Amino acid sequence: MALATGASPLPRGDSYRWAVLGAAVMSQTTASIVAQGIYTLVPFFQAAFHLSQASAALAVSAVNAGQVASMLLMGWLIDKHGERGVVGCTAIVMGAAALCAATASRYAALLGFLFVLGIGYASVQPGGTRAILRWFAPAQRGMATGIRQAGLPLGTALAAMLLPLLASAYGWQRALLVQGAIGIAGGLLFVLVYRGAGSGEPRAAPPPSPLRLIRAIRSDKALWPVMLAGLAMVTFQYTFATHVLTFLASRFGMPLVAAGLLYAVSQWLGIAGRIGLAWISDHLWPGRRMRSLTAVMFACAAALLALLAMPGDTPLWMLVAIFGVVGIFGVGWYPLYLLEVAEMAPKTAVASTIGFSMTLNMVSISIAPPLFGFVVDHAGYTPAWLSLAALVALAALHLGMRSGRAGAPVAG
Repeated sequence: MALATGASPLPRGDSYRWAVLGAAVMSQTTASIVAQGIYTLVPFFQAAFHLSQASAALAVSAVNAGQVASMLLMGWLIDKHGERGVVGCTAIVMGAAALCAATASRYAALLGFLFVLGIGYASVQPGGTRAILRWFAPAQRGMATGIRQAGLPLGTALAAMLLPLLASAYGWQRALLVQGAIGIAGGLLFVLVYRGAGSGEPRAAPPPSPLRLIRAIRSDKALWPVMLAGLAMVTFQYTFATHVLTFLASRFGMPLVAAGLLYAVSQWLGIAGRIGLAWISDHLWPGRRMRSLTAVMFACAAALLALLAMPGDTPLWMLVAIFGVVGIFGVGWYPLYLLEVAEMAPKTAVASTIGFSMTLNMVSISIAPPLFGFVVDHAGYTPAWLSLAALVALAALHLGMRSGRAGAPVAG
């Protein structure tokens, strides 16, 4: 079964599509505060439970493992039943899991609740992307996807600014309670605001079974370079997020709160990157998202090498500049990737295809942060950061070769 261009926009072109976009942004932002906020609490878990670097990173792996276990199923459920109920209910589950995690007195129990939190988070990306493809015409999808995706760094930036302060002043449990309340509120608001397409939408064929979809994707040679690029970039993004606060404290002597604020700079600039990179790519190189993604990946590898080369007395403005590059490109890359995958997906399986690609991504980033921590514990930061930069550069070379061979514009 060949992978065809993604779902067509709805025949209704009324202004409600902007309400749809607003609901998708809101859902992404609140979910990011809950799930991505766990990254900013890793140092506090490490201190509270007396953990090694590798063991502390298991908190992130637990969230990601929950997504791995449920992502493909969530995509299939969204394709079959729609975004509203699935995304809303799972967001409430995610918030409830954060509330329960705040009561954990043992690290194993905390990891269990974070696993459930990851299950709830699994529906956000497939559901939001499917909503954009259903409500927006192809010429508007790049910008709409970029705006929706800006909710992820927005939520992460808010989490990086708020949660370390809460955890420092009142304990990590209080931070998790706040995350849980935000998650439940976000789910309820999504159910209230978002509505289906109405009678104007033609009845869609049922999605293929997950097994049939996996077989189709496995045989699609055009899609795999894009998916491998996504694997490399999520490994970079989430390994960086997991370990950079501790690295800043170790190399530059930064307090964790100050390190969290510096990391927040990258997330705020990532908002502009997610919107701007998609717009620039669609206007300067229409249909050439793979070309844009290749350049973005090389920029990320260069920024990582620059950070590694900085001495301990590096001026703050230089670190801000490096984190700015990481934010614009290392956070802003995702709409280019996500929309490319979505538009290459079968019309009846947009969310399922995104779910499959994100399952692979989650496997990678569940393994990579603890592995990175293991390397740091035994060999130091230099070989760990160098290996990560090499992974991104090699994946960029592979994608660039595929883009060059394609010759004609890629879908979208």
